[in-house]
Amino acid sequence: MATAIDYMASNLDCTINISDIATVTNRSPSHLARMFRSEIGMPPHRYLIILRINKAQRLLAKSSMPIAEIAIECGFSHQEHLTRLFRRHLGTTPAAYRRSKQN
Repeated sequence: MATAIDYMASNLDCTINISDIATVTNRSPSHLARMFRSEIGMPPHRYLIILRINKAQRLLAKSSMPIAEIAIECGFSHQEHLTRLFRRHLGTTPAAYRRSKQN
């Protein structure tokens, strides 16, 4: 699983699917998904979203990059995609999160 996680973390700004991760780990996509869920406790896609949101949190707190650029840098298709998932996972918007970290 370390190889899968390293691959995801290194390629957050790219489109990543289960087949890509499976190829890197020399597993079939279904086998990788079962192993990932068993060892990590969640599907690979959910873990990838969490990695992307964590990176967005760091960038929001420590940079002045526009939120739209942060979204792209973290692998989200656009700012609204980041905002929707950020709110779902953290209960706040990226802009509100940034304001709270600057005060």
